[in-house]
Amino acid sequence: MTILCHEVLRKPEVLKGELQIQQYVLAFCVQIVMAYILIIDDIEDGTKKRNRKPCWHLLSDVGSLAMNDASMLRSFIHEMLKQSFQGSTYVNIHNLFNEAFLTCNVGQYFDAVTARNRNYDDFTMERYKMIAHHKYGYFSSKFPVLSALILSNKFNKDAQRNVANILTDIGIWSQINNDLTDFFDDDKRTGKTGSDIQAGKCTWLAVTALQRCNQKQRKEFEACYGSWEPENVNRIRKLYEDLNILNIYFHEERATYEATVKKIQSLPSNALPSPDFFQIILDKYYPTVSCGELYNTKTN
Repeated sequence: MTILCHEVLRKPEVLKGELQIQQYVLAFCVQIVMAYILIIDDIEDGTKKRNRKPCWHLLSDVGSLAMNDASMLRSFIHEMLKQSFQGSTYVNIHNLFNEAFLTCNVGQYFDAVTARNRNYDDFTMERYKMIAHHKYGYFSSKFPVLSALILSNKFNKDAQRNVANILTDIGIWSQINNDLTDFFDDDKRTGKTGSDIQAGKCTWLAVTALQRCNQKQRKEFEACYGSWEPENVNRIRKLYEDLNILNIYFHEERATYEATVKKIQSLPSNALPSPDFFQIILDKYYPTVSCGELYNTKTN
């Protein structure tokens, strides 16, 4: 996404030599941020598989060294940025990466604390969206775009405001999409093991279910959610199906897409980034994963 954004923002004839190398270094660093986050996230969540392979901390020759490895990745990022960029470009990129780390760490904290406390009155859509934006939404949408804007010398307050206005909801929807993907937890399709129900996570599915369930269903949710017992997990899955959560997802996905298109169309033609730029980015995010395809695979 970083490379795509930069190439759309730049004229093709200038993308060569040192600038092209900087583009790749920046994209590498953005991706290493994700690796850093995922190593820590898998440790905190007790995840067993990532990309169809055992998680890094579960490898026999890694174990507790995974935390040090994550710290090394973060150090590598700053070293690569320092060697590749100078002046105001380096300062802006450095500050942006620090903002990304802080934002993601805040999201990880509230995600863990909310799950640990098991107070389902806190499972509100407002709290969920706050967690989703910080934990993953910022990184998945705004961060690569802002990185590309800095490298293309188009990073200013107007551009930052437009990015926040257009892409914040898209980033949150990326996390919602992840939540639904976790629900299907098919290693062959998603590359990871789903454990949000067992871990008692504040997910979009859980919040939506609590918004729509009756008193009897809520008691069942409170009794079974956050349990690793297969019977309890299956009861939560059945509750989601009874509440037609999947249909609600597809309806809200379409509504979010259409609302974002309207925001894009309301931008002036000379906006930075341009309406055409945002439409290209939007079309790359919908859908990031075909949850409908996942659903059909599981039910068939």
